[in-house]
Amino acid sequence: MTAGSTLGWRMLRVWSLGIGALLAAGVAGAQATDNDYYTTTDTTLLRTVERYHVVPAEEKIRTKFYSAARGDVDFVLRYFPNHPKGLLLLAQMCAEGVTQHCDLDGVFEKAIAINPNVAGTYVTQGVYLHRVKRYREAIASYQRALAIDPNSINGHYNLALAYVETKQYDLANQEAQRAYALGAPFPGLRDRLKHAGQWRPVAASPAPQAGAAGAESTGKSTTAPEGMLAE
Repeated sequence: MTAGSTLGWRMLRVWSLGIGALLAAGVAGAQATDNDYYTTTDTTLLRTVERYHVVPAEEKIRTKFYSAARGDVDFVLRYFPNHPKGLLLLAQMCAEGVTQHCDLDGVFEKAIAINPNVAGTYVTQGVYLHRVKRYREAIASYQRALAIDPNSINGHYNLALAYVETKQYDLANQEAQRAYALGAPFPGLRDRLKHAGQWRPVAASPAPQAGAAGAESTGKSTTAPEGMLAE
Protein backbone atom coordinates (compact mmCIF):
# COMPACT_ATOMS: atom_id res chain seq x y z
CA MET A 1 0.00 0.00 0.00
CA THR A 2 1.42 3.41 -0.94
CA ALA A 3 1.85 6.30 1.49
CA GLY A 4 -0.90 8.17 -0.35
CA SER A 5 -3.39 5.33 -0.07
CA THR A 6 -2.52 4.83 3.61
CA LEU A 7 -3.19 8.50 4.28
CA GLY A 8 -6.45 8.22 2.36
CA TRP A 9 -7.69 5.36 4.56
CA ARG A 10 -6.64 7.25 7.69
CA MET A 11 -8.54 10.33 6.55
CA LEU A 12 -11.61 8.21 5.79
CA ARG A 13 -11.42 6.63 9.24
CA VAL A 14 -11.12 10.05 10.92
CA TRP A 15 -14.05 11.34 8.88
CA SER A 16 -16.16 8.32 9.80
CA LEU A 17 -15.37 8.64 13.50
CA GLY A 18 -16.11 12.36 13.35
CA ILE A 19 -19.53 11.77 11.86
CA GLY A 20 -20.21 9.14 14.52
CA ALA A 21 -19.27 11.55 17.29
CA LEU A 22 -21.52 14.27 15.90
CA LEU A 23 -24.43 11.90 15.60
CA ALA A 24 -23.84 10.55 19.09
CA ALA A 25 -24.03 14.09 20.41
CA GLY A 26 -27.18 14.73 18.42
CA VAL A 27 -29.02 11.73 19.85
CA ALA A 28 -27.52 11.87 23.35
CA GLY A 29 -30.93 12.46 24.88
CA ALA A 30 -32.30 9.19 23.54
CA GLN A 31 -32.22 6.00 25.55
CA ALA A 32 -29.45 3.92 24.00
CA THR A 33 -30.41 0.52 25.37
CA ASP A 34 -34.07 -0.28 24.90
CA ASN A 35 -35.40 1.24 21.67
CA ASP A 36 -37.50 -1.35 19.87
CA TYR A 37 -37.01 -1.00 16.11
CA TYR A 38 -40.52 -2.34 15.50
CA THR A 39 -42.43 -0.07 17.86
CA THR A 40 -40.33 3.08 18.11
CA THR A 41 -42.08 6.39 17.58
CA ASP A 42 -38.78 8.27 17.30
CA THR A 43 -38.60 8.13 13.52
CA THR A 44 -36.04 10.95 13.42
CA LEU A 45 -33.60 8.93 15.50
CA LEU A 46 -34.23 5.81 13.43
CA ARG A 47 -33.77 7.60 10.10
CA THR A 48 -30.56 9.24 11.36
CA VAL A 49 -29.09 5.98 12.59
CA GLU A 50 -29.94 4.20 9.34
CA ARG A 51 -28.73 6.95 7.04
CA TYR A 52 -25.39 7.54 8.72
CA HIS A 53 -24.58 4.08 10.01
CA VAL A 54 -26.54 1.25 8.35
CA VAL A 55 -25.98 2.34 4.75
CA PRO A 56 -22.29 3.22 5.33
CA ALA A 57 -21.74 -0.10 7.12
CA GLU A 58 -22.97 -2.01 4.08
CA GLU A 59 -20.62 -0.08 1.81
CA LYS A 60 -17.66 -0.58 4.17
CA ILE A 61 -18.30 -4.32 4.28
CA ARG A 62 -18.46 -4.37 0.49
CA THR A 63 -15.06 -2.65 0.33
CA LYS A 64 -13.66 -4.81 3.18
CA PHE A 65 -13.20 -1.88 5.57
CA TYR A 66 -14.39 -4.09 8.38
CA SER A 67 -13.17 -2.19 11.43
CA ALA A 68 -15.12 0.92 10.45
CA ALA A 69 -18.14 -1.20 9.49
CA ARG A 70 -18.10 -2.80 12.92
CA GLY A 71 -18.13 0.63 14.55
CA ASP A 72 -21.20 1.60 12.55
CA VAL A 73 -23.03 -1.64 13.33
CA ASP A 74 -22.25 -1.37 17.03
CA PHE A 75 -23.65 2.16 16.99
CA VAL A 76 -26.87 0.95 15.35
CA LEU A 77 -27.35 -1.86 17.86
CA ARG A 78 -26.58 0.44 20.77
CA TYR A 79 -29.70 2.44 19.95
CA PHE A 80 -31.83 -0.31 18.37
CA PRO A 81 -30.68 -3.70 19.70
CA ASN A 82 -33.12 -5.57 17.45
CA HIS A 83 -32.47 -3.60 14.26
CA PRO A 84 -32.79 -6.33 11.60
CA LYS A 85 -30.13 -5.11 9.18
CA GLY A 86 -27.75 -4.30 12.04
CA LEU A 87 -28.09 -7.84 13.39
CA LEU A 88 -27.68 -9.33 9.94
CA LEU A 89 -24.53 -7.34 9.17
CA LEU A 90 -22.94 -8.22 12.52
CA ALA A 91 -23.83 -11.89 12.10
CA GLN A 92 -22.31 -11.83 8.62
CA MET A 93 -19.02 -10.32 9.79
CA CYS A 94 -18.75 -12.61 12.81
CA ALA A 95 -19.58 -15.76 10.86
CA GLU A 96 -16.98 -14.86 8.23
CA GLY A 97 -14.35 -14.15 10.89
CA VAL A 98 -13.60 -10.61 9.73
CA THR A 99 -14.27 -8.96 13.08
CA GLN A 100 -13.47 -9.78 16.70
CA HIS A 101 -15.29 -9.78 20.04
CA CYS A 102 -18.33 -11.59 18.70
CA ASP A 103 -20.57 -12.29 21.67
CA LEU A 104 -23.48 -12.97 19.35
CA ASP A 105 -25.32 -15.04 21.94
CA GLY A 106 -25.51 -11.97 24.16
CA VAL A 107 -26.42 -9.71 21.23
CA PHE A 108 -29.35 -11.88 20.20
CA GLU A 109 -30.46 -12.41 23.79
CA LYS A 110 -30.74 -8.65 24.15
CA ALA A 111 -32.48 -8.25 20.78
CA ILE A 112 -35.06 -10.89 21.65
CA ALA A 113 -35.65 -9.43 25.10
CA ILE A 114 -36.52 -6.07 23.50
CA ASN A 115 -39.30 -7.71 21.49
CA PRO A 116 -39.70 -11.50 21.65
CA ASN A 117 -42.50 -11.52 19.05
CA VAL A 118 -40.44 -10.78 15.94
CA ALA A 119 -39.92 -13.75 13.64
CA GLY A 120 -37.06 -12.12 11.75
CA THR A 121 -34.88 -11.82 14.84
CA TYR A 122 -35.02 -15.57 15.35
CA VAL A 123 -34.33 -16.24 11.66
CA THR A 124 -31.28 -13.98 11.73
CA GLN A 125 -30.09 -15.72 14.90
CA GLY A 126 -30.65 -19.05 13.19
CA VAL A 127 -28.65 -18.04 10.12
CA TYR A 128 -25.70 -17.06 12.32
CA LEU A 129 -25.85 -20.30 14.32
CA HIS A 130 -26.19 -22.24 11.06
CA ARG A 131 -23.11 -20.61 9.54
CA VAL A 132 -20.99 -21.42 12.58
CA LYS A 133 -22.27 -25.02 12.43
CA ARG A 134 -24.37 -24.93 15.59
CA TYR A 135 -27.12 -26.72 13.72
CA ARG A 136 -29.34 -27.88 16.58
CA GLU A 137 -29.53 -24.38 17.98
CA ALA A 138 -30.15 -22.97 14.50
CA ILE A 139 -33.05 -25.36 14.01
CA ALA A 140 -34.55 -24.27 17.33
CA SER A 141 -34.27 -20.60 16.30
CA TYR A 142 -35.95 -21.22 12.95
CA GLN A 143 -38.73 -23.15 14.67
CA ARG A 144 -39.33 -20.26 17.07
CA ALA A 145 -39.56 -17.91 14.09
CA LEU A 146 -42.13 -20.14 12.41
CA ALA A 147 -44.19 -20.37 15.58
CA ILE A 148 -44.59 -16.59 15.28
CA ASP A 149 -44.90 -16.40 11.50
CA PRO A 150 -45.86 -19.73 9.92
CA ASN A 151 -45.67 -18.14 6.45
CA SER A 152 -42.05 -17.01 6.72
CA ILE A 153 -40.30 -18.03 3.50
CA ASN A 154 -36.93 -17.41 5.12
CA GLY A 155 -37.89 -19.51 8.12
CA HIS A 156 -38.94 -22.54 6.08
CA TYR A 157 -36.10 -22.25 3.56
CA ASN A 158 -33.33 -21.97 6.12
CA LEU A 159 -34.85 -24.60 8.38
CA ALA A 160 -34.85 -26.97 5.41
CA LEU A 161 -31.16 -26.20 4.81
CA ALA A 162 -30.38 -26.94 8.46
CA TYR A 163 -32.23 -30.24 8.21
CA VAL A 164 -30.18 -31.09 5.12
CA GLU A 165 -26.99 -30.40 7.06
CA THR A 166 -28.12 -32.77 9.81
CA LYS A 167 -29.33 -35.35 7.25
CA GLN A 168 -32.95 -35.17 8.45
CA TYR A 169 -34.14 -35.43 4.88
CA ASP A 170 -37.85 -36.07 5.43
CA LEU A 171 -38.11 -32.92 7.51
CA ALA A 172 -35.91 -31.04 5.04
CA ASN A 173 -38.21 -32.00 2.18
CA GLN A 174 -41.31 -30.93 4.10
CA GLU A 175 -39.86 -27.51 4.87
CA ALA A 176 -38.54 -27.11 1.33
CA GLN A 177 -41.97 -27.81 -0.13
CA ARG A 178 -43.48 -25.16 2.13
CA ALA A 179 -40.79 -22.62 1.26
CA TYR A 180 -41.25 -23.08 -2.49
CA ALA A 181 -45.04 -23.08 -2.18
CA LEU A 182 -44.73 -19.70 -0.48
CA GLY A 183 -42.55 -18.38 -3.30
CA ALA A 184 -38.90 -19.04 -2.41
CA PRO A 185 -36.98 -17.97 -5.54
CA PHE A 186 -33.69 -19.85 -5.26
CA PRO A 187 -33.13 -23.37 -6.68
CA GLY A 188 -30.20 -24.27 -4.42
CA LEU A 189 -32.23 -26.05 -1.74
CA ARG A 190 -34.19 -28.05 -4.29
CA ASP A 191 -30.98 -28.97 -6.11
CA ARG A 192 -29.35 -30.19 -2.90
CA LEU A 193 -32.32 -32.39 -2.10
CA LYS A 194 -32.42 -33.75 -5.66
CA HIS A 195 -28.69 -34.50 -5.50
CA ALA A 196 -29.30 -36.46 -2.29
CA GLY A 197 -32.27 -38.26 -3.87
CA GLN A 198 -34.58 -36.67 -1.30
CA TRP A 199 -36.70 -34.24 -3.35
CA ARG A 200 -40.31 -35.41 -3.09
CA PRO A 201 -43.01 -32.93 -4.14
CA VAL A 202 -46.10 -33.19 -1.98
CA ALA A 203 -49.58 -31.75 -2.21
CA ALA A 204 -49.63 -28.26 -0.78
CA SER A 205 -51.59 -27.81 2.43
CA PRO A 206 -52.90 -24.53 3.83
CA ALA A 207 -50.39 -22.80 6.05
CA PRO A 208 -51.49 -22.04 9.62
CA GLN A 209 -52.24 -18.46 10.51
CA ALA A 210 -49.68 -16.39 12.35
CA GLY A 211 -50.18 -15.47 15.98
CA ALA A 212 -51.53 -12.15 17.14
CA ALA A 213 -48.15 -10.65 18.00
CA GLY A 214 -45.92 -9.18 15.32
CA ALA A 215 -46.52 -7.00 12.32
CA GLU A 216 -50.09 -6.00 13.16
CA SER A 217 -49.03 -4.31 16.37
CA THR A 218 -45.77 -2.81 15.12
CA GLY A 219 -46.50 -1.54 11.65
CA LYS A 220 -43.19 -3.04 10.44
CA SER A 221 -42.50 -6.40 8.88
CA THR A 222 -41.37 -9.00 11.40
CA THR A 223 -39.91 -11.35 8.81
CA ALA A 224 -36.20 -11.59 8.17
CA PRO A 225 -34.41 -8.85 6.28
CA GLU A 226 -34.38 -8.98 2.51
CA GLY A 227 -31.63 -11.22 1.21
CA MET A 228 -31.73 -13.62 4.17
CA LEU A 229 -32.43 -16.60 1.94
CA ALA A 230 -29.24 -18.61 1.54
CA GLU A 231 -28.14 -21.04 -1.13
